[in-house]
Amino acid sequence: MAALILSLLVKSGLVAGGALLVAALPVFRSARERVDVLRTAVCILVALPLFMAFGPALTMNLLPAEPAIVAVNDAALWAGDLGPVAGVSVSTSILTPSATAIAAWVWSIGVLVVLGRFAYGVWMLRRWTRSGRPVTALAWTSALERLAPSRRPRLVSSTSISSPLSWGLPPGVVLIDEACLLRPEAARPVLAHELAHVRRRDWLFLGLSRVALALFWFNPLVWALHAALIARTEDAADAAALREVDPPTYARTLVNLAAGYGNPAAVGIAGPAKNLARRITRIMKSPRSNASRPLVMALTVGGLIAIATPLAAIELAPRLQDLEAPAPAAPPAPPSPVTAFAPEAPPAPPAPPAWAPEAPEAPEPPQALEAPEAPEAPEAPEVHRTFYVSGMDAAEGRRIAAEARAVAAQARIEAAAAREEAAAARVAARAQAADAQVRAQAARAEADRAREQARIARQQAVREMANARVEMARGADQMVAGAQQMRAEAVRLQDPAYRARQIERARERGDDVTDAELQALSRRLPGQADQLEAQARQLRARSEGQL
Repeated sequence: MAALILSLLVKSGLVAGGALLVAALPVFRSARERVDVLRTAVCILVALPLFMAFGPALTMNLLPAEPAIVAVNDAALWAGDLGPVAGVSVSTSILTPSATAIAAWVWSIGVLVVLGRFAYGVWMLRRWTRSGRPVTALAWTSALERLAPSRRPRLVSSTSISSPLSWGLPPGVVLIDEACLLRPEAARPVLAHELAHVRRRDWLFLGLSRVALALFWFNPLVWALHAALIARTEDAADAAALREVDPPTYARTLVNLAAGYGNPAAVGIAGPAKNLARRITRIMKSPRSNASRPLVMALTVGGLIAIATPLAAIELAPRLQDLEAPAPAAPPAPPSPVTAFAPEAPPAPPAPPAWAPEAPEAPEPPQALEAPEAPEAPEAPEVHRTFYVSGMDAAEGRRIAAEARAVAAQARIEAAAAREEAAAARVAARAQAADAQVRAQAARAEADRAREQARIARQQAVREMANARVEMARGADQMVAGAQQMRAEAVRLQDPAYRARQIERARERGDDVTDAELQALSRRLPGQADQLEAQARQLRARSEGQL
């Protein structure tokens, strides 16, 4: 059993650790490619026990042999420590659970806990889906029609969740909480993210990752692989959603939904709150989505499978020289069990008569009947008492060890509670910091837009002022020219012949003008010309900026 546990630990650790290292290489430019590498590792881990059970085996003798454990009068001892002890029964039957049985029980409990938690999450998702109501809000249905023209998932609202979730194979189910349903502006970001999860079948690989986690729950690298797969899956969904939504709107939606993540059997836009700051930073930088590279992914997946296949065929076994070690010497005669009653000694043969000759005494048949006295049955109770006391000491030690384990478990529980409180505080602080960062970025963007608009307005005002000055200068020139024409007309009106011609032209137009009116006009025109020139000077001064 030790060889099997060590083999599973080493193989799963190499697969998970290798996938984490490969996914972290800079050759992979997008989160989608890193997700594909991690998915391949999950599939290899799920298939690893099947390959080990039914595939070819390559045995490597690297482990020392495990000494057998036997029970002597209810006390467990190493078989190598026992020698031929008269009157003591050494039984090879296991009276206490073996290390193999204990390891199998512990592994089974871990598998049941991990799979049970996932199964409970699926059951809760089914219950929420059945008890929910179809979404009929126009903002959500229209956004779903635009984002998913065909094979639309079921859109259900539920009061049992606190943030949007998606689960199931395509077309899948999208659950919307009541609070989010009341925010129409969140429809497009939320649905773009959840549809990305459904289309990439993230829920299926989440389930396979849970199966791998249940099989190898004792390996911390498999837990790290599961956490990395969840984080990179959210990154890939974010990248897909940013093709439909601008980064500031999407970041604000994430901040509003940061506190609602919870079901372990679903994927959702909220995600773990501890990754919120990293996701928002990456989203606000708005990286360009890179094109898919099938050749690179095919080579990577093929390389992982080519390495994992011979690795799964290796089996660790005890060394041959340890298996051929001489066994301890067996007792000369099979003694009776200590707990059984000693057999009654056979009756002594009658003594020969005193008158018999000495010759017949040679066979001595009574001496052969004395052979059963070798076990010395009366000494067995002492051996039994000795081993009984040793058993009591072992029980006391187990009791003390159990108390120590209970104290350690309580300390671990208190430490875990403290860590959870600290993690919650960190999550709240990160959420507040992320919200403040988003608001600050939005405020900076608004200020930049306001400054740009003010700059454009100033430029327009400068251009309009320059045009106005040109027009005012032109108007001043026209007014000066008009004043000169008025003075010239006043001089011409002083001529009687010119006045007569003007009176005649006015009559032709149907106007009635007298000579006295024209003489009066000739006297008024110079004053009006002076006023017009004064206005022209003021207008010119304004055009030149002197007033």
